[in-house]
Amino acid sequence: MKLLNFSRLFIVLAAFCCYPLAQADTADSSTFTPAQRAQIESILHDYLLNHPDILVQVAQKLQQQQNDQMQQQAMKAVGTQTQALFNSPNSPVAGNPKGKVTLVEFFDYQCPHCKSVEPAVMELLKTEPNLRVVYKEFPIFGAGSQFASQAALAAQLQGKYPAFHAALMKAKAPFSEEEILNTAKSVGLDIDKLKSDMTQPSIKQELADNLQLANALGLPGTPGFIIAPTPTGNTAPPSNKVSVIPGDASLAMLVHSVQVAAAK
Repeated sequence: MKLLNFSRLFIVLAAFCCYPLAQADTADSSTFTPAQRAQIESILHDYLLNHPDILVQVAQKLQQQQNDQMQQQAMKAVGTQTQALFNSPNSPVAGNPKGKVTLVEFFDYQCPHCKSVEPAVMELLKTEPNLRVVYKEFPIFGAGSQFASQAALAAQLQGKYPAFHAALMKAKAPFSEEEILNTAKSVGLDIDKLKSDMTQPSIKQELADNLQLANALGLPGTPGFIIAPTPTGNTAPPSNKVSVIPGDASLAMLVHSVQVAAAK
């Protein structure tokens, strides 16, 4: 019964929306009078109020279409941006440098979802000896995030990236430049050197490259994960072993994606 009602609604909608096209092809087509238009609008209004689940179904279908499009775009980018995505010399790496599986994470230190998924990433690093993690600093939450990412990349030049990254992920956001520098000091960084290194062109270039990569992948925000067999050179990993996870992810989702990538 619900399907029949929706079919009738669709016919009314089609007639109403497509009328201008029909009018262009048929000179003597009858027009909707103001009273008829008012009646159609009333029918649509009442139907949607009485069947709000239709709107939910439409929203879910749209979300699925958007996800499918993003996945297709991301898979294409993985194939064309392999070197920049997996093997950029300026991107910090954790875990096993020669790991057979690579997890690439796009994140922002002020992103609440990035902070909530961090324990899962840390758990993977503990339990997956063949996992290599590539960090893509992707500061999209304003000036504080930009400053934090620059400082983190500069911390890499002092060999303190892992400790500073962990401390920033635990820090309460939003945070100021002073709070970021205090955090840096707490993990043993030389602040004067850090400030100087933050201005290096390579750091600016890394952040610009990450933005370009995120756009190419179609990532809607942070976090974003690409998990695949570690590629050799510019050879793209096989698409059936690549997982693209936009947004928050559970430990189970990440473990499954790692297992898919590791399977022979």
